[in-house]
Amino acid sequence: DHEGGRRRRREDPDDGGRAAKRRSTRERSRGGGQDAEFERDLKDFIRKNRLDDRTQDRLYQLSKRDCMEVMGTDGGSKNSFVLDENVRNPDAVIMSRIKRLTMTR
Repeated sequence: DHEGGRRRRREDPDDGGRAAKRRSTRERSRGGGQDAEFERDLKDFIRKNRLDDRTQDRLYQLSKRDCMEVMGTDGGSKNSFVLDENVRNPDAVIMSRIKRLTMTR
């Protein structure tokens, strides 16, 4: 499919909308260096902590500020960027951080 001379990607019905969410985060990050750095940090955080799709989806739904707090890159958070290797379930830890964050708002 083409739209305005640009090729349009076909959505994968099995991805649960994850591709669109990730694209929207990338589109937000085109504004400048700080946003591009945030996007890199988010991808590194997901990769280094080996987070599953469900946890990734929740991270992509957060605002930039909330996401930075969950990742521990907000400058004042007690959260660590890379979880200790002894953590059995990194997804549970990150989902707990998200839940705690949303309960305080």
